[in-house]
Formats: sequence, C-alpha cells, structure tokens
Amino acid sequence: MRFALLFFLLPLLQAKTIRVATYNVALSQSSEGRLAALLRTGTNASAKRVAEVVQIVKPDVLLLNEFDYDANGTGATRMNDRFFNVSQNGRDAQDYPHRYLAVSNTGIHSGFDLDNNGIVDRTPGDQNYGGDAFGFGEFPGKYAMVVFSKYPIDTEAIRTFEEILWKDMPGNLIPPGFYTADEQEVFRISSKSHWDIPIEILGTHFHFLVSHPTPPVFDGAEDRNGRRNHDEIRLWADYLTPGSAGYLSGGLEEGERFVIAGDQNADPTKGDSVNAAINQLLDHPRVSGEFVPSRTGITTASNRFDTATFRLRADYVLPSNEGFQIEDGAVYWPTGSQEGASLVTVSDHRLVYLDLKLVPLIDEVVQDLSVENFDQKLVFHWKAKSEVSYRLEKATNLDADTWIRLDQVDIGFNGNRATAILAEPSGRSFFRIVAYYE
Repeated sequence: MRFALLFFLLPLLQAKTIRVATYNVALSQSSEGRLAALLRTGTNASAKRVAEVVQIVKPDVLLLNEFDYDANGTGATRMNDRFFNVSQNGRDAQDYPHRYLAVSNTGIHSGFDLDNNGIVDRTPGDQNYGGDAFGFGEFPGKYAMVVFSKYPIDTEAIRTFEEILWKDMPGNLIPPGFYTADEQEVFRISSKSHWDIPIEILGTHFHFLVSHPTPPVFDGAEDRNGRRNHDEIRLWADYLTPGSAGYLSGGLEEGERFVIAGDQNADPTKGDSVNAAINQLLDHPRVSGEFVPSRTGITTASNRFDTATFRLRADYVLPSNEGFQIEDGAVYWPTGSQEGASLVTVSDHRLVYLDLKLVPLIDEVVQDLSVENFDQKLVFHWKAKSEVSYRLEKATNLDADTWIRLDQVDIGFNGNRATAILAEPSGRSFFRIVAYYE
C-alpha cells in the first residue's frame, strides 16, 4: 500500500462572504441622554444621513464610533429600529437585530487633575471636567461606540478591557513625570474601551476587536495623547502576540479568526502619531494588512487612502491572516455631484469596509481523522460540521497543478461523523479533503 494523505482546505467561489465596516459617525451630543432623545422620532437629519450611507454600503457587521452611550441602549435601539431599518430615500432597509454597547471611559471622572491645568472639576458639562476623565468627554459616555450585527453575538464570551491600567502594560510610554504615582494607580490605558466581541456565523465565529484610541494631539510637549494612542493600538498587538498579554489576563489564541476595526487616529506615514503606531497592527504577523481600501469617487492617487477630511488614513478594518480571504473593500467617499456626496459630510470621517470570504480552518472542519485499509479499500473517518461541504481529491504528485475530483466517492454522514470509502490506489497517490462553505 502506497498512498499519502494531505489536508487542504479550499475556499470555493460560492463560499460565504461578509461585509465588515467601521464608521465614525460624529453623532455625539452636548449632554448626557441627548442623542437617544434626538433619535426618538426617527426624523433627526444627521442620523438619517448616516443611515442612508449604511443602506448604500449594506455592511453585515458594523462598528459606530462617536455614538453616545446610554445604560439602557435606547440610542442604539432607536438607531436600528427608526433609521437603519427604515428606508431612507428608497434605499433597502438594513436590520441589525444583534447589538453590543458597554460603558466607555470617556467622561468617567478620575478624581485627579489628569490634564495638569490646576483644576479638578467634578461637575460634568465642560472641558475642565472632560480633561480629568479617564477619556476626554464632558459627560459619561460621550464619544462612545456601539456594534451592530446581522449575525448573533456570543455575549457570554465577550471580553472588555476598559479597566486595564496604563502602568500595567510592560514597557509603556507613560510620559515621565507627568502623572503622579497616585494618578498612575487609577489611570486606564483605554480612552474609550477595547472590546473582543465573538460574532457567530456558519457554526463558527470570529472575534470583532474594536476600539477608538485617543487622537495623538490636544496635549503639550509631554505628548501624553500621542503616547497613549501608541499604547492603545499596541494593546491589540499584545493581545495577538503569544506571551505578551499577561497584563490582559491572556490574549487571543492562535488559530482564531478576528477583525480589528475602529477609528485608530493613526496614519502609517503622516500625522502626529508616535513611532508609526498603526504599524504595530499593519505589520503584525497575524494581521492581513497589505490590502489598503481606497476612496470611491476619486480619480487621482493623491490622498486616495485617506479616510477623514483631515487628510489621514485613520479608520481601519484589519482581518486575520487565517480564516479570511479579502475579496474587496473601499472607503465610501463620493464627491462633487456623485450619488451620496451630500450624505457623507455628516462626519469628518468616512465609512470603511472590507468584503471578507470565510475560509475554513482545518481544526474546525476536519477533526479526529483516521484512515483504515480494509478489504482493498481506503476508509476515511472524521468528525464533520453540518455547515460545511466536503469532497475528496487525488493526485500522483504533491506539487501537481491539477488534482482529480473524486466525485464518485460518496461521503456518508452519521450524526457528526463523516465516512468516505474508495478503492485502494494501485500506485503512489496523494489524497486531500477539500472543505468549503456553500
């Protein structure tokens, strides 16, 4: 008996593709609860423009930055039910039955003079208060974020990192001498929050890693915001790097799918970010950072990768190398007389999206494989998944350009066990199991 078995998982054209987007919508208001109130009637002009952009792009999973938090989720519910799920100017309504929002560090007072202006202002409503909050905000929950999804969210498995202290990050860039020892005992690294949200799809999941680091400006010579922006971005890099996430109580296991999304306030080549901060993610070995979405509606190379009117690439959707194949993506930015140009000016940022094809991973679709030689036949057994289709292929050379589909081989299923039986080959052969999503 001379044969070899090779596991090879091939994504086919009909594999499931999802559209994932991030959008800083600049809907934050001047006082707590005001955004939810403005969304009550479904007529707010800014929210209608945001909703129409979303209805044009039609993302399956969407992060909104700068959407004020309220504890009951009233604002998010109204945004879905009265804007996204109501046709705007004849567009197709988009329903997001699964949503996630949580406390943001913006506007949560620290009890200290964090901006060192000589004032400890504990009364919400002005910049002095905001400057002493864990993340700048004139009231608790300003500039927060919310996730909308057409797919279920595994709420029991969500991880949030809003209370991680900056001082606990090894090798942090805390500006020397700016914060007192007492301030460092409470000061949080995340200016809003960092969330790991598992999104369930086709019997598997991916981790939606979302955040909104502070802008690297609005500070002084100490560059406290630039340094913090760097380390907020670094948090996700540490989360993905084995052995680097001890201060996070563990990172994301290798082999897990993920998508990093959000307004990172950092451009790889321009702007005020520290040490090209975003390259910590773009160059990370687990991140697929080579594909750069470009602006729609632009015909020149100048600034075609910008995502904001201040001429920087600030907003990102970055998938894992494993488990996804990038099909397409863009920065939705119509201009001039182009359709939608009057909508996008609702914010200084533009919606960024990627179309991601879900690629099967070996350990989630073929498990407990065994091969038997019985009565001049090869019998393959493995634990299968009901959401996945399988077939066998054969070649006489491992490097063969063409593999022969063994369509005559019937793959039988008994519960979650798959069995394939084929005649033992007379010569040297290589076999592979091809798994794909239909």
